[in-house]
Amino acid sequence: MDWAVLYMRLFAGAMMLFHNIGKIQNYNEIIASYPTVLNINPAVVFVVVSVAEVLLAVLVIMGLWVRQAAFLMALGVLLTFVWGGLGAGEPEFVWLGIYVFLIVSGSGFYGFDTALAAAGGKKRPIEQ
Repeated sequence: MDWAVLYMRLFAGAMMLFHNIGKIQNYNEIIASYPTVLNINPAVVFVVVSVAEVLLAVLVIMGLWVRQAAFLMALGVLLTFVWGGLGAGEPEFVWLGIYVFLIVSGSGFYGFDTALAAAGGKKRPIEQ
């Protein structure tokens, strides 16, 4: 199971990074379809969303704070469904499923979360 979680983390993180590279390369075509959220310029929304997705994808790949990162990405997909103007549909539903899997599984054995927990050590009760 830990190998499956590692694969899913690497796959989802890499796909999100490649997705963002494509968005950045096609900035001029994409920016027109970005919504104005709370009266914020679409260019600003694009930059904030892209930076957040890249940082969260790197956290998922590293296995650091995976549940929190996947939750934030799932929240972003749900917001896409709410706004609906970005072509919400089947691909977003697949991404939501992947993020829910990562929320449930966490980083697995092969992630920085596990290494940090082991390095911190578990406190033992005082023996009498």
